[in-house]
Amino acid sequence: MNTRDKEHPLQTMIETDGMTPELEERILAERARSLAAPETSPENEGKEIHLLEFLLNGERYAVAMQYVREVSLLRSLAVLPGTPDFILGIVSMRGRVIAVTDLRVFFHLPRKGLSDYNKIIVLSDNSMEFAILAEQVNGVKTCNLSQIASPPLSVQGIGREFLSGVFPDALILIDAGAVLSDPRMIVRKGSSP
Repeated sequence: MNTRDKEHPLQTMIETDGMTPELEERILAERARSLAAPETSPENEGKEIHLLEFLLNGERYAVAMQYVREVSLLRSLAVLPGTPDFILGIVSMRGRVIAVTDLRVFFHLPRKGLSDYNKIIVLSDNSMEFAILAEQVNGVKTCNLSQIASPPLSVQGIGREFLSGVFPDALILIDAGAVLSDPRMIVRKGSSP
C-alpha cells in the first residue's frame, strides 16, 4: 500500500492542486470567518469597560468613561482666528475656557448632510482637556473587552492610531488617550494651522 493512500484526502488535493471549486470556496469561507472573528486575549477575557456612546457623521462611536469629564449642550461658541480648521472655537464652562474640536475634520471624515451638532463631550487626561462635538450622545454602556476586534485595514479617513477597535455591533472605540496626546491638539502662538 502506498503511503500516499494513508494521507488525508484534503491534503492530497491541496498537494496535487486538484482542489474542486466547492472545496476551495469552503476553505476560503472558513478562513474569512476565522479572520473576521474578534481576537481574544487572555488579559481581556471577562474585563468590562464603561463607554460613552455618541454619533458622529451618523456612525456610532465611543470613548472610555475614564476620559469623559462631562457632557453638555454647546452654548456661546467663540471662534478663534488662526487656529487649525478642526478647532471650532472655545467655550466657557464654570470658569474654565475649553477648546471645542470637530473630530470629523480632525479624522478627515466626509461631512454627511446637515446635522444638529449641539452637544459637546469634554475629554480630559489630567494633562490635556478639550471638548469634542457630537451630533447625539446615546449614553453610557458597558462592553466586554474580549469582544473588541482590531480596526479593519480598510479604515478610511480616521487614522488607525486613534482607534482601539470595533465591537460586533459596529460600535467604534476611539482611543481618547491617543487623541488627547496628539501634538496637533496643542496650538502655539505663531504656529501655522
